[in-house]
This record gives sequence, C-alpha cells and structure tokens, in this order.
Amino acid sequence: MVWQQLDQLEAASAALVKEDGWNPDQPSGVQRHARHYALAGGLAAACLAFIILYQDIRTFLLADYRTGVGHQQVITLPDGGVAHLNTDTAIAVDYSEHERRIRLLRGEALFEVVSNAQQPFRVLSQQGMTQAVGTAFVVRAEDQQTRVTVTEGRVSVFAGTDAQAGQPVAVLKDQQTVYRPGKPPHNPRTTDGVSATSWSKGIIVIEGQSFADAMAELDRYRPGRIVVLADRSRTKSVSGRFTLQSVDDAIAALAKIQGLRVVYITDYLVLIL
Repeated sequence: MVWQQLDQLEAASAALVKEDGWNPDQPSGVQRHARHYALAGGLAAACLAFIILYQDIRTFLLADYRTGVGHQQVITLPDGGVAHLNTDTAIAVDYSEHERRIRLLRGEALFEVVSNAQQPFRVLSQQGMTQAVGTAFVVRAEDQQTRVTVTEGRVSVFAGTDAQAGQPVAVLKDQQTVYRPGKPPHNPRTTDGVSATSWSKGIIVIEGQSFADAMAELDRYRPGRIVVLADRSRTKSVSGRFTLQSVDDAIAALAKIQGLRVVYITDYLVLIL
C-alpha cells in the first residue's frame, strides 16, 4: 500500500534523528542536521510524487467522479440519489436494470439512497459490498480495510462482491462495521453518525484520538504528507473540531498542546518534531 511504503521512509527519517541524538529543545540542532532532514524529506517527496502520479492515472481511467485532496463534491446519481464525495475520493457508477452499483475506488463517500426494492443499491470497496434499498450510509476505504457507518435505515455488508456469497452482517442506524479484503465484516458497534458525516458539512471532528491518528486524519485534507518524528509514546490523546480551510492551523494547535514543533520542509512535506 502507498502509505505503508511512505511509513518506511518515515521510520528511516526517525532513525536519522535518533542516530544524531537530535534534541528538539536545542534550536541549534535544526541547523546542525538540516542536510539530513532535507535528504530524508526530498526522498519522501520524490517517492510520494511518483506513487500519486501512478494512482492518479489509474483512477482517472476508471472513475466517473473524483475529488482532489482537500476538495469535496456532491453528485446527483442517475436515479436521483445523492453521493457526497469527501477529500481524495473516486467512484465509478454502473446502473443496470437489476441493480445500482457504485465502486468506491478510493476515499470516502456518503450515499443518500432512493428506495427501490427491485433495484438494490450496492457499493463495492476492497473485495466487500454494502447493500441498501433506501437509507443513508458512509463507506470509507482505509489502508487494508473498509469502514461502513449507517446514519439512516439499515444496510447489509457482505464479505465478497456477490450478494449470494456468505452471510451478510446487518448494520443499523448509528452503527458501524469494518471489514478487511477477503475477511467477514466485524460485528457492528454503536457510533455517532453525526460525527461520522461532519465532513460533509465542512467540519473535521477529532475525538479522543492519539496524536499520530489525529495527524493522519488531518493529512487526508492537505496535499503531501505529515510525518510525525516525535516520540509517539510521549504524546497524549487529542480532540477538536476544525474547518476544512484551517487544517494547517489545526496541525499547529494540536502540536503546540504536545509541546512539539512543526517544520515545513516544503508545502507538501510537514515534519512534527
């Protein structure tokens, strides 16, 4: 996966810091090891650019609708239903006489489904499928897993892309399930449907997440990569509500709470030290 490869680069950058014995409380260290950061940052940026270019070409060929990083779009589907596309999201739409099929190629989308029992609405993502008749739900493709959250009605989540394969898991309003490729969905758990769809109203909600997970969530909404080089074991969980237009301010505010420093190597590579 893309971010797994970049995580290796992140680990290599952290190793450079540890090897040099760099101390973030000593400003002189920034100058003393600037070349190491520039090298690590340049390598990460170059690899990121190549991987993104490949994925963009593939997605461009397959997608009917897509959004860029930090952008959102509302799509009216052929039957009058609505798809809200979150940041860096792509979908392919395939409607037939017998079914309404959406492929989530990447990212996250909120679907408001028009009821039609004769033409089931199905969303495919990472070798799994979510089926609904008339409801509203979010499907989010993450690294090696898909997360399904229901905000209205109910859906059935299948381990494969065929409605006849295996026993589905029923997910009700304000419930959520997760599945991995080739694995059955987890049992549903209660969740806050309002928070799960806050992004569709321009708000990023972070609730009791680890600092690293919070940075990963903010990372979705700005081009490039946020790399946490600080000792994660010494950071505390964070919460907050931020607008899509204030991602950099959110990064700075959450880092300040932890006593950490934010360094912009380029506009597309941010280090947390």
